[in-house]
Amino acid sequence: MWKYLLEKEFKQFFRDPGLPRMALMFPVLMMLVFPFAVSMEIRNINLAVVDGSRSEESSRLLEKCTSSGYFRLVDMCRSPEEAMRLMDENKVDAIITIGSDFGKDIATGSGFPVGIKVNTVNGTRGSIGAQYLANCIMMYLQDRNPSAGAEASPAMDISEKYYFNSLLDYKLFMIPALIVIGITMITAFLPSLNIVSEKETGTIEQINVTPVSKSAFIICKMIPYWVIAFFVLTACLLIAWAVFGYTCRGNVLWLYLFTTLDIIVMAGLGLLISNYSSNAQQAMFVIWFFAVIFMLMSGIFTPIASMPDWARAITYFNPMRYYADAMRAVYLKGSTPADVWYDAAGLAAIGTVMVSWAIASYRKDRS
Repeated sequence: MWKYLLEKEFKQFFRDPGLPRMALMFPVLMMLVFPFAVSMEIRNINLAVVDGSRSEESSRLLEKCTSSGYFRLVDMCRSPEEAMRLMDENKVDAIITIGSDFGKDIATGSGFPVGIKVNTVNGTRGSIGAQYLANCIMMYLQDRNPSAGAEASPAMDISEKYYFNSLLDYKLFMIPALIVIGITMITAFLPSLNIVSEKETGTIEQINVTPVSKSAFIICKMIPYWVIAFFVLTACLLIAWAVFGYTCRGNVLWLYLFTTLDIIVMAGLGLLISNYSSNAQQAMFVIWFFAVIFMLMSGIFTPIASMPDWARAITYFNPMRYYADAMRAVYLKGSTPADVWYDAAGLAAIGTVMVSWAIASYRKDRS
């Protein structure tokens, strides 16, 4: 019985010419396009300068800022009012104002008459742009007087070390997250349309009059999507290695373990929604509603620690929270299940509820 049910499900999947193509092209496009598009590394920040000094020192400061590659000099303004007008027109993202006594003050050490203004309509772009500018100014000061820091605090030696992503490469940080998003979307959307499509075509009635148990029916519905998800995961890992040179620092088998747990959760949720939906459009809207909430509250884009207490409490019911945390820990840090056992426990608990609910909610009439 199980053999014939699985054969039916795979034939049903490959009968639709669009689904195999989507399963094949989705990981390729996701891994080749999204790492460059979904990035917190801000470049081409439009910069306006109000240089009241016009000295050699102010030129060196501006050269340090523009040579960083993050800023694009738009205009040398004659007054702060002119620069603010450009910012009001959204032609400028940041403004540096250099006082007329900059050259003399920097030489005598009596002050540092430099002001920074940023456009924070886009809060992320504005805050990161301000940090870039501050770093450029600090680099200028260090280049001008490299021994100043040592004279000011001879007993203190500060050095920075970045673990797990030493080059602060945002693509490396996003690769595991994109894998999580891709697998979650596929294993949620496709099962949610499965039973609904059989309802619409009428083939579900043929299953209902057979002695196939509800549990066998639901489990056989999930197995093809395990195969698809494993294919997507394998393709993503190979593309990350071949194109970007990134490899998993931990045991790749742990990635498949957590992927299996996530498939159980999301496929169970998709089948559960399919049981309660009367048509494909309704199922699509409901699963999209949950998918957006899962992504926004998973910690993929916004750290969970930065959320308010009530939002952090909600994330404990979000399977993507556990899956994303486990994937990043294994891929970037080389963690083992013993290090992230709580993620496995969370996925297993939610998966048990989803699959049990999907089996119980499937109405099989034998009349």
